[in-house]
Amino acid sequence: MNFIIPIILILSSFAVFFGYIDPNYKGTANDGGDYQKYGVLSLQTEKANYLDISSSSQRNIEKKTELALKKDTISMENTKKLERLLPNNVDNVRLINEISKIAEKRNLTVKNVTVGDMSKTTTDTIGPDNTSYGTLSMKFTVNSSYPNFLGFLKELESNLRLLDVTNISFVSTESGFYDFSVSLNTYWLK
Repeated sequence: MNFIIPIILILSSFAVFFGYIDPNYKGTANDGGDYQKYGVLSLQTEKANYLDISSSSQRNIEKKTELALKKDTISMENTKKLERLLPNNVDNVRLINEISKIAEKRNLTVKNVTVGDMSKTTTDTIGPDNTSYGTLSMKFTVNSSYPNFLGFLKELESNLRLLDVTNISFVSTESGFYDFSVSLNTYWLK
């Protein structure tokens, strides 16, 4: 009789542990929904996730505030220069006008202008284009002497607009001048 009461108490403690405490500690809900079915471990994990998200969003807010303060320190003149260097949209007309004005300074005329969006025609990549910039190609012809053309290229180089000359070809003419065909790429933010 002395052994029966301790054995009953031990067996009842096992039953209470495995029947009530352990299932409530581990929980039965795994994928959201009713928090009453969550166990202590699941709720602790969920709390850690929420704290991580909260601290991450707080860091993002601080970073946004920091960047806004840095942006406010940039003068309007420099902001306009940055927008001209890398515009927010494709502006074919403005690009053609800029190049034409540079050519006019050297008494050149831009002819046979063709413009194309390279980001839509690139076939060497597979899948979606995740770049933050687009590429615009432009091709044109000018008739000039070689030294005058070199000066034209120097002015294109010192222009604020970001330009990459990708190809230059030329054909001599009877007048002693050359027909220079220039291909270039420029970039814009998506």
